[in-house]
Amino acid sequence: MDWKTMSATLLPLLGVLLGTCGTLLGQYLGTRVDSKRLANEKRIAERAEQKSAILSFLEAAQRVEMILDRQVECGVSTVSSNTEEALHQLWLAKKSVELFCSPSMAQNAHNYTRALHISLRRPADVIDPAVKRQYRYLMMESARNDLGVTGDPLLREDSPRQIPASDEA
Repeated sequence: MDWKTMSATLLPLLGVLLGTCGTLLGQYLGTRVDSKRLANEKRIAERAEQKSAILSFLEAAQRVEMILDRQVECGVSTVSSNTEEALHQLWLAKKSVELFCSPSMAQNAHNYTRALHISLRRPADVIDPAVKRQYRYLMMESARNDLGVTGDPLLREDSPRQIPASDEA
């Protein structure tokens, strides 16, 4: 076999081989870009779910804190339908945090909810506002970590070391 005959057979096969390799490489790179884009979109959607759960929890917690503040100002503890509804909304919002956020965030949200609930059930002259502040601090730091906020912790009057154990609250 001479070179002309062999080149007439091998060159088209080499072209097909190069074309196939180029197509496969292009498909691989395209798939890789798509998978990175999908992973990024999933991460953005998860963060939005976490943010929504945290904000609804904070809204419910703020409502309970307003009731507590009113009770401390008036010196009277009253349990009304608004109080019960606010507590119900708080516990419900805490459950969405448990579904969408990290375990540490869920635990801190639970501790904060429990502290608010216990404070709301106590007589007005026994309520300690520092307790809710301390648990709020831990919950806010966990929320910042879950949402990817970097930097120094938020400055607060009470350090986390002064927070009582959960069975003391």
